[in-house]
Amino acid sequence: MNSYYSGRSSRTSRAMTGSSPAESAAPNRRQTMSRVFDHIPDSHKDILESECYAHVATLRPDGQISSHPVCLLWDGEYVRFSTTRSRQKVRNLEADSRLAISAAHPENAWHYLEIRGTAELADDPDRIAIDAVAQKYMGQERYDLDPPDTERVTVTVRIKQVSVE
Repeated sequence: MNSYYSGRSSRTSRAMTGSSPAESAAPNRRQTMSRVFDHIPDSHKDILESECYAHVATLRPDGQISSHPVCLLWDGEYVRFSTTRSRQKVRNLEADSRLAISAAHPENAWHYLEIRGTAELADDPDRIAIDAVAQKYMGQERYDLDPPDTERVTVTVRIKQVSVE
């Protein structure tokens, strides 16, 4: 396909197909296929164990999609993230618990997963989740960047479907 008609520059098209030696590290997109699971497959747990940044998509009250960057926690069973009660994503999830999370491995953007499911929100007055984020992503025991009296919420994802590539 001509790159003009594909909407991609010829450089991007080459990178996606691995047609030039310098760009051959990118997988041939025509040869890869997404796989769908009802759990996190072993082949993609490394993403959740890494210091990846993810994006969570929620539905706004007007029906528009809203995307928010988050740091993920993974305990082998549940995906979680911490946020403040005042954030739009909390209001969105309180109104409609459906969400989608996209996360790529920090060293290989083509190694990624998308998680679809529902959110369970729980107050976190002891700051357990955000302190776990600080340990994983910042190498410090406690998260100390919130203003005083900030209310924290832990979002636990009930996984319905996982797509991986």
